[in-house]
Amino acid sequence: MKDQDLDQSGVTRRDALRVGAGAAGGAALAGGLLGRALDAMAAPAEVGESPYGPLQAPDANGLRLPQGFTSRVIARTGQEIGPRPYKFHYLPDGMGSYKTDDGGFILVSNSEAPHLPEADLEIGTGAIRFNKNFKVVDAYPILTGTNINCAGGVTPWGTWLSCEEVDRGEVYECDPWGKKKQVVRPEMGCFKHEACAVDPIGKHVFLTEDVGDGCLYRFTPAKYPDLAKGRLDVASVREDGTVDWITLPDPKFTGSVPTRKQVPEATVFRRGEGMWYDDGVVYFSTTQDDRVFAYHCADNLLEVLYDGEALGEDAPLHDTDNVTVSPISGDLFVCEDPGEHQICIITAEGKAAPFAHLPGEEHANSELTGPVFDPSGSRLYFSSQRAKPAGTIYEISGPFRRTRAEPKDRKKPKLKVRTLGKPSLRRLLRAGQPFQLEVSDESMPVRIEAKLVARMKRVGGKGSREVTIGRLNRKVAKPGRKRIRLKVGERFRKRLRRRNVRRAKLIVVAIDAKGNRRKVVKPVSFR
Repeated sequence: MKDQDLDQSGVTRRDALRVGAGAAGGAALAGGLLGRALDAMAAPAEVGESPYGPLQAPDANGLRLPQGFTSRVIARTGQEIGPRPYKFHYLPDGMGSYKTDDGGFILVSNSEAPHLPEADLEIGTGAIRFNKNFKVVDAYPILTGTNINCAGGVTPWGTWLSCEEVDRGEVYECDPWGKKKQVVRPEMGCFKHEACAVDPIGKHVFLTEDVGDGCLYRFTPAKYPDLAKGRLDVASVREDGTVDWITLPDPKFTGSVPTRKQVPEATVFRRGEGMWYDDGVVYFSTTQDDRVFAYHCADNLLEVLYDGEALGEDAPLHDTDNVTVSPISGDLFVCEDPGEHQICIITAEGKAAPFAHLPGEEHANSELTGPVFDPSGSRLYFSSQRAKPAGTIYEISGPFRRTRAEPKDRKKPKLKVRTLGKPSLRRLLRAGQPFQLEVSDESMPVRIEAKLVARMKRVGGKGSREVTIGRLNRKVAKPGRKRIRLKVGERFRKRLRRRNVRRAKLIVVAIDAKGNRRKVVKPVSFR
């Protein structure tokens, strides 16, 4: 079979770009609204109220959801689904969705189960087809004989990339319609894969690695979108957040050195997990340090979008795992692994809050996986991977936001703050921590007052107090992006070296020529 056989016929260029923009099948809004929503993601993610209000008591399926939302069970492990029928697979994980010509869609779901030839359940990846009324009309396997398929990613050309989470795991490209044979893509690397995401503008595929000292990878096809051949690079993140992409000498792991150890300069990420591309940004999470990163493809810049450790005990989201973006509102949805068995929302306005909670005993040893919207953006799907007996897929429907809220106070200067790079105590002490500000206002110039504040123990160890450990003032004459670097004052360096402080907060105040003020507080942690 030729590799090109996997191309899904009938996909227009507009549909392809929409899928690649994170619509998972073709329903993202083109242009302004979605672009503005994701641009607002640069605001600091902080604890806040959900736009949907507090969670209610558990419903009939045991889900705590905001008022107005309802849930439905779509599939359970071992139970037959669809007219063929299809006995649903073990341990459902990463998912994607694809628009169909009849107004319905296809939902694909990975199985994170090991390959057991004697098992009577299909593993690898299965597909569930819905009609335009969200009724299940078919279900079938699209990938078999593989091993521990964790997450993956949708492609702009209508295929599903399924990733094996084993030491020499590979990426398989398969057809959600179930008409074409699966194809292995060894040039995309042999390592413990988690997820991947396609940037259709830069023509790259980004990949995460689910180990405590894993890396971030980028695959460049020799002839996009054909993934049969290409170059695999690994990320080396500079202190200012700029990423250097370094080619791996042995991406297929044919020797004794695993991919993550082949380039000494490669940046380590603590269990790379879910990944999603939307409107020029690749979002991905790292479980062991409660972070969500945003890689801005055009700027080649890495930002810490959410930092659960910096937010501390008040943080609603821990053990960050699979992620997805609403194709309509631009809100980011993140699952926990296992955390408190929640799906949390990080709104386009930068507020983090719980959206769904599964408190039941049947989820005690489970994790939530595979969040994805249908192509219209009206319903959210996810799995409780080990919900008794061995996995359940749920659907959530309700009044999801169809537009993005505009800022309430238009008179104040517009100010967005990004934490650049991968903050660490070593880098902070050596060269300071870089941030990027985006400032605009009707009355320029805008004066910027920034300070880095940390809670430190008092002399003698009795109590603690907040101390400004770094300060910077600057005047911005023109609107746009400006990089600043907060350095630690000499008097605090010794105490920081003793690792008495791991958390801090950046406080930025923008004051325009008319005296209007905008204040942003961004937590940051140093490891």
